[in-house]
Amino acid sequence: MTLSELDLFGPEAHKRWFETYRRLREQAPVYHVPDSNLFVLTRYEDVAMVVRDSVRFSNEPEKHGGEPLLLCPEARAIYDARGWPKAFPLSQDPPEHRRFRALVNPFFMGARLEKCRPLIDRHVHRLIDAFAAGGETEFIAAFAEPLPAAVIGELLGLPPEDKPRLAEWSYAWALPFARGLSREQEHWVAEKGVEFQLYLKGHIDQRRVQPRDDIISELANARLDDRHLTDGEIVSILDHLYIGGNETTAYALASGLWIMLRDPRVYAGLCEDKSRIKGFVEEVLRLESPTQGLYRTATSDVVIRGVNIPKGATLHLRFAAANRDPNEFEAPDEVRFDRPNATRHMAFSQAEHHCPGAGLSRLELQIAFAALIERLPQLRLAEGRNDFEHHPGFVLRALKALHIMFDPAPE
Repeated sequence: MTLSELDLFGPEAHKRWFETYRRLREQAPVYHVPDSNLFVLTRYEDVAMVVRDSVRFSNEPEKHGGEPLLLCPEARAIYDARGWPKAFPLSQDPPEHRRFRALVNPFFMGARLEKCRPLIDRHVHRLIDAFAAGGETEFIAAFAEPLPAAVIGELLGLPPEDKPRLAEWSYAWALPFARGLSREQEHWVAEKGVEFQLYLKGHIDQRRVQPRDDIISELANARLDDRHLTDGEIVSILDHLYIGGNETTAYALASGLWIMLRDPRVYAGLCEDKSRIKGFVEEVLRLESPTQGLYRTATSDVVIRGVNIPKGATLHLRFAAANRDPNEFEAPDEVRFDRPNATRHMAFSQAEHHCPGAGLSRLELQIAFAALIERLPQLRLAEGRNDFEHHPGFVLRALKALHIMFDPAPE
């Protein structure tokens, strides 16, 4: 397949992402998607430059003539009429962005993050307890999805019995980032988005009257400069935190176990020395970036590698391609526990819009992999039961299923 035949939104590209990235890095590192205003960047140097330059490359597309996530005006009107306009306070451009991030960053840093360790540990072992005696399980449904949902849900203060509704709202929240939705899909996304907003608003109202030890209570009573946050601001921050603390960590857990078990040397190395798990987590995030890429909008005409990019154009920063750029990472397709620049990957982006929950995600992955190795002897992929298919999608990379086996624990 030549570049002229490449369809980045088609199923064939999704089945061979890393081959596609290699060809783009070598032949068209700034790739103009035909018949569109979209430019895809795949080299580490270029992606890093853009994420660090919020003046020329904005995270707020509609301010600069870029496309909104929901193109259908009727879909956007659903938010305006029954909820709050779809906004991303944590994704604004500086300097406004820094004011909101200052409210959120302490939740996931330093001593506050370390206090999450027993909570994560409790949920990890609760989930393993449910299948350890059976000798096999489908890992995504049994562990990878419920763990981060339980952790971020408890930190925020959301009832665990609401998990089914929260899962549907999470899916709807992330769907527009894939682009190319139909009119009907956009309407469904908006309907579910408003449902989620109103659900969160109910919890905010409760916490203003009866605060608890959770993030919703802190935001419900927080002040920004000399005022309280508005309901719309709190709702937008909470839905961002819930999805950010849930979906991508689940994908990384599944991808990480797959990477570990498909190469006996990796699994043996981790069993031999569990101190290697920290470096392994960084390699998982680099090699199988759960968020394959995100967007910026050009605020003025700009030229990158000789390609003219007009004001208002959308740039898609392909983090997953940058993370396998051989100019940045030696032997980029290999797992190396001691890679010297391991944390320079783009899985959480970098600079101003570095993911606020990155520390929490790393901690969950480290605790989870250590417990899985310790408690499930002879971990292995279930022979003949895995096809390693991924859900189709342009932005997110997620395995559909991962069947594993192990020596059963005593009842």
